[in-house]
Order: sequence, then structure tokens, then C-alpha cells
Amino acid sequence: MARQTGIIGIQGTVGGLVFSKNGNISQKPASDKAAFANSPSRARTRENAAEFGLAAKYSKLLRDSLRVAIASASDSQVAARLTKVMREVIGLDDTNDRGQRVFDSGNSAPLLGFNFNAGAGIGQTMYFPYEVTGNGADVTMSIPSLNPATDIAAPQGATHFEVIFAAADLDMEAMTFTNAVVAAPLGILPLSGAALVNQSMVASFPAAPAAANLVVGVVGINFYQQLNGKFYALNNNSTNPLAIEYVA
Repeated sequence: MARQTGIIGIQGTVGGLVFSKNGNISQKPASDKAAFANSPSRARTRENAAEFGLAAKYSKLLRDSLRVAIASASDSQVAARLTKVMREVIGLDDTNDRGQRVFDSGNSAPLLGFNFNAGAGIGQTMYFPYEVTGNGADVTMSIPSLNPATDIAAPQGATHFEVIFAAADLDMEAMTFTNAVVAAPLGILPLSGAALVNQSMVASFPAAPAAANLVVGVVGINFYQQLNGKFYALNNNSTNPLAIEYVA
């Protein structure tokens, strides 16, 4: 917006003319939108922009599908970091031309191990063995043994923990998702409690996911402090790890 800077001084844009602070006057440059859309020299830029935009949409869909789990275990750069990985997955599409490549669930391996909270790695927090497997409409997390006293690196102030397990079925073409339901979660347990043996949690979908869909299972842990019989989540979410431990 133009503004008066003196008796007759103008700075800004008026009628297609740009009035500079130093007194120079120039014509407002034309928008390069048309050039961007049609110029052969910008073909690679258009292709990259198209695929980056699609990767950002895939990233948001995945984050939305796991919103509850991610809410307590994510960092400020999770959206950008996940978009980067989605861009890698798109780049593995060897069927479509550049700029038109899309997500293929067969190329989803780069997502495996993605950590939603860069400040808290699962490998530095959870030392107990576990396995995540899929069968039909079910995704199962199996824990052969878990001794809270030795298998969990808890932050200062924590008295209890909760193993987080969730799964989502994503249709990357329709941009829709379905959440699985964990019928019997382990719940909030004391860090000073007895060891657990042969535990499992099953996340069930209403029906077996379509072969072309992306199925994701995430594993993590939340920490709590018990006070007067109530459980309070630790304010610092940087202590809660969460990672993609299953893709199909």
C-alpha cells in the first residue's frame, strides 16, 4: 500500500508504478505466474513443486490419522520431516512421469522407523523386545517381556508409563483414513511395578485394508506422574517417543 512520506513524497505502489524511498520510480513487474505455468525452462521446477505439494498432503493425512498418539509425542519440525520422507516415497514411483508420480504402498519402506519426536528416540527409551505384525484386519504388538525397572529409561519425575500402540489404514488416492481400535491396551502402569510377560495388544480395523492402501502401526511410550491418586502427563513432551514400527 502506498503511503505519503512528505509533502509530495510517496513510497510504495500506485497505478502500476513503484515509488522507492530514494526517489526512483519504476514499473511494477508483471506476475510470473503465466511464465511459471508455461515456460519450458521451468519444467523441472513445476514437477518438483507438484510432487512436493502432494508429499505435503500425504504427510498431513498420515498425521491426521494418528493425531491422538502424535499429540503427546512430536516435535515442532515433524510436519516438515515427514513431508521429506513422503517425498522420498513418491520418488520411488517408477511407473509415472516426473511431476505425476504418486504414493505406492509397495514403496513405503522409507516410512519404517520414522520418529515423530526427534528429541526422544525409542532406542534410547524402550529397551524391552517387541514385534508388530499384521494379519487381515488386525495389527498386533507382541511384548515377550517387560521389566519397568530395567527396560524403560524414564525421565526425572515420572512415576508411571503407558505403552502407546495405534494403527491406521490410509487410502492415499482418496485421501481418507480409518483408525483401528485397540480393544485391550495395557493402560497406565507403575515404573516400580512387576515385570510383564507375553503381553499383546491388537489393533483391529472394521475390515481388512485394501491391498493398495497404506497400513501404518506406531509404537511409543508416554510418561506420567501420580499425585493424590491422579495421573498427570509430564509437561515436556520431548520425553515421549513415538515411531512408525509397521508399514504394509
